Amino acid sequence: MTTARVEAFSDGVFAIAITLLILEIRIPDHVATGALGSALANMWPSYLAYFTSFATIGVMWVNHHRLFGLIERCDDALIGLNLLLLLGVTWVPFPTALLAQHLRGPDQRVAGLVYSGTFFFIAIVFNVLWRYAIRRRLVKTHVHVESIRRQYAAGPILYAAIVGIAAVNATACLLVSAASAVYFALPPTLWQPAS
Repeated sequence: MTTARVEAFSDGVFAIAITLLILEIRIPDHVATGALGSALANMWPSYLAYFTSFATIGVMWVNHHRLFGLIERCDDALIGLNLLLLLGVTWVPFPTALLAQHLRGPDQRVAGLVYSGTFFFIAIVFNVLWRYAIRRRLVKTHVHVESIRRQYAAGPILYAAIVGIAAVNATACLLVSAASAVYFALPPTLWQPAS
């Protein structure tokens, strides 16, 4: 089977998930006259969680696009793995809202663990999907699979570390997650061995 329908469906799911993030940022209620500026400033946890998750989902979409540009055909198992990946993606708005709401409270660590655990799960699924495509020879023959494998192999390790950071400080978890999005936005060819 070709990948066109899988890609089209996935693009729609990514678009919906990234759009749902903004729905959790609400206009402050019952603000005294002249206090709107401070009320908006106090919403910084929502902004930080939103931008981090937006960047992360955006980078996941870029990487999904890259992978399916290299995967030339799919089978039922690959479709199932892709659906598992999309399950994680559609879940992201919930831990984003949870973390934004609890970032300054006593439950920030629990919220941070749910948030970072989500990306740890997604990183594992990305790796499994790519390795499955390679093993089943669903990838174009000229692709340098090793450079992509190297970059993706860092994902579960990096996100496991972020889970550890979340257990200590949820704000730091968000900041390191944002930095991780930058790493995964880089082209995998940077990890290609010099010839």
